[in-house]
Amino acid sequence: MTETTIASGTTEAGNWSPRALASGGALAAIIALGDFLFWANEPGISFFIFFFGLSLAIVALHPQRWRAGQTVALFVVALLAAAPIVEALSPFAFVIALGGVGLLAIGISGQLPQFEDWLGTAVRFAVLAPLRLADDGLGVLIGAGRQKVGGHLLRGVVAWIVPLVFALVFVMLFAAANPVVEYGLRAIRLDTLLELVNPGRLIFWGVLAFIAWPFLAPKLLRWTGMAEMHGPALPRAESLLFGSTAIRNSLIVFNAMFAVQTVLDLMFLWGGVRLPDGMSHAEYAHRGAYPLIVTAILAGLFVLAAMRRDGAGRQSPLIRGLVYLWIAQNVWLVVSSVLRLKLYVEIYTLSEMRIAAFIWMGLVAVGLVLIVVKIVMDRTNKWLVVSNLAVLTATLWAVSWVDLQGFIAQYNVRHAYEVTGEGVPLDFYHTADLGAAAVPALDEFLSTARHASDSTLKEFRLLREELASRAVVDEGWRNWSWREDRLRQYLGEHPFAPESGKAID
Repeated sequence: MTETTIASGTTEAGNWSPRALASGGALAAIIALGDFLFWANEPGISFFIFFFGLSLAIVALHPQRWRAGQTVALFVVALLAAAPIVEALSPFAFVIALGGVGLLAIGISGQLPQFEDWLGTAVRFAVLAPLRLADDGLGVLIGAGRQKVGGHLLRGVVAWIVPLVFALVFVMLFAAANPVVEYGLRAIRLDTLLELVNPGRLIFWGVLAFIAWPFLAPKLLRWTGMAEMHGPALPRAESLLFGSTAIRNSLIVFNAMFAVQTVLDLMFLWGGVRLPDGMSHAEYAHRGAYPLIVTAILAGLFVLAAMRRDGAGRQSPLIRGLVYLWIAQNVWLVVSSVLRLKLYVEIYTLSEMRIAAFIWMGLVAVGLVLIVVKIVMDRTNKWLVVSNLAVLTATLWAVSWVDLQGFIAQYNVRHAYEVTGEGVPLDFYHTADLGAAAVPALDEFLSTARHASDSTLKEFRLLREELASRAVVDEGWRNWSWREDRLRQYLGEHPFAPESGKAID
């Protein structure tokens, strides 16, 4: 594995090697592509094209690895990572696309380790990346000074700095003293020159170079691991506070406590047993949804500590069985938390935060299952962390394809009081915050809200018109997205709000 530190004194061969020159040419091409796609244009599918071009540039810089199976796989992963941008540009989609391109760059340069060490490699790459352009640029200048041709060229450029600065000062003084010189300077259209070399555009090119260069010439920060604090040569005595006896006693107590909570959930959530007077299912569901997730997370941390490779719990079949039982109860609590939140949403409304809570609960359940897999397969904690991050990344990738605003609006409309005669009324301000994606749901609401008053229908009809007006703007192919295109097609087929359904007196 190639490892480098942050150093400006790179070798002469490294600065002027064919690979370095090819990387510089690829960077120029990427800057030109980014300027064409983004400058003075709204972003959209242009970001997918940019990441596709960056991936091609990375592969082109390693022709000897074009046909390698890993290269093909990583290139496909990079494209799939950027694919959600085609649906709609979002922060999650952008970050995942960056991760996919980074994985390709690290892998094709031969620096991708085994799976459980991916997180450390990503951190080493990310920490060094912001300094790469300045560091390598300084190295090129130093290397150029040591070259015969490059040194003469660099010294020649530097030798002209003082004459040009003083010449500029003298010209300004002559213009102040001589009207003919001033007239001649005014005849020079400086604004036209600035249009050709716009300072803002130069800064934009610098930002593109800053982002793209670490991927074109990937390097990792040198990482020195800590020496082993204990091992066969330096064994650690078993702790009375967290030894096998303490772990066994803890698991017995914890399993008994969790069993009580599990039985109560079976009775009230699944069995339909009547709750105490004054307590509704909504209150019971809402109060327990989030604390139980915290409980499951703490349980997972305890299991990791108890079942570490050098821990006392690894060798005891009883402790292992108690751990499996406790994790199973925690998974069940997560499932109960999901049901609690579902009951609460059915009575009230759905929101982005509650969708995030559903996703978070699912990730916690998967994390608990991965703990069991780690114990059974005797994997390291690093493997567990990277596996959880992989599941999180895959989840965010999938979520990037979903029109959450449209889904929330549709769900709330179909469960609103005005439509079903039960529950809570449709929230006007929350629906407005969902944006133009709520227009199809509002059309459904206006058609099916048989329990709505005339004033309510009028308010939502005006809201529909306002939201629809925001979606018809088309600023060119660069900001195209599949989601907005579907919405424009819908509005083309339904330019006006539908007639309201027959109200029930």
